[in-house]
Amino acid sequence: MRLSDAVRYRHGIKTPKLLDIVKYGYGEFKKHRNSIDWWKGRFLERIILPILFRRNNGTFIVNEDWDNLIILDACRYDMFEAINTIKGKLEFRISRGSCTEEFLIENFYKEKYPDIVYVTPNPFVDKLLKNKFYKLISVWLEGWDAEKNCVLPSTMLEYTLDALKKYPDKRFIIHFLQPHSPFLSLEEYYKTEHRGKDIWDSLIKGEISLREVKKGYRENLKLVLPYVEKLIEVLPGKTVVTSDHGNALGERIHPLFPIRFYGHHAIGLRIEALIKVPWLIIDKGERRDIRAGTERDMLKDRIKRLKKAGKTRWDAPLKVDTKLRNKKK
Repeated sequence: MRLSDAVRYRHGIKTPKLLDIVKYGYGEFKKHRNSIDWWKGRFLERIILPILFRRNNGTFIVNEDWDNLIILDACRYDMFEAINTIKGKLEFRISRGSCTEEFLIENFYKEKYPDIVYVTPNPFVDKLLKNKFYKLISVWLEGWDAEKNCVLPSTMLEYTLDALKKYPDKRFIIHFLQPHSPFLSLEEYYKTEHRGKDIWDSLIKGEISLREVKKGYRENLKLVLPYVEKLIEVLPGKTVVTSDHGNALGERIHPLFPIRFYGHHAIGLRIEALIKVPWLIIDKGERRDIRAGTERDMLKDRIKRLKKAGKTRWDAPLKVDTKLRNKKK
């Protein structure tokens, strides 16, 4: 059982079998039984959070009014407010997820969206939301930068501009990976044994300072914004810039519990740092004519993606389905 499975179970998407639960529990215990951080995480996610945060009052983003939705992964509202230079009307929304998996499932799992093209650098979209959109453009399959260990904003811009020409009558979701880690300005840090590690774990262990992490986080946002601005210049219709979730930088999870949290890997942790996200509206006035595709169109796209996935190989660090990892050398 992976994290994505845990998200599914938590939201009632499928019922786990008893044998699966036992195997998962034994495997996790065997692997992490001596880890204090693991015990703290399980206690937090399985016991404390379901008691403290029973309701999800987040916004269903598909019900909002937009032609183009630009998602900046893991972008805090306060940081965006302080750094953003893009003109528009800045509001905020409450996200339905405190991590990407929860955000995706809460917003898209129950329906299909034949009027949406989703451009993503994140394999979780492929893993959790197969056959949900008119077109799913998996930039990470061929656009992953092995040296930087991510999909760069320039690559996202290139793929999106190409898709806009092909699908001018569809709504677009463009999901940039930044300001999510890896924080590209911390080159010396990633050249060491920390390459591929979760920077939030390194922070907790004292391997990097909070000051350095905050600086790298801000620099990642500064890096992606010019590409977002270039994209907005050519996007027709009404565009919204938002985020799937934020990041905690040591905020307490609750006044009654003196536990400080860093990062965002805690399903159901609904604190402001994680769920208050920017909602920048850029309305050019003229709206484009949106037409939903047919089931036949979506099936054709599904077959095309499967054929492509079968011929390709992927070397990025995230675990995904085997078919998606067979990227052509």
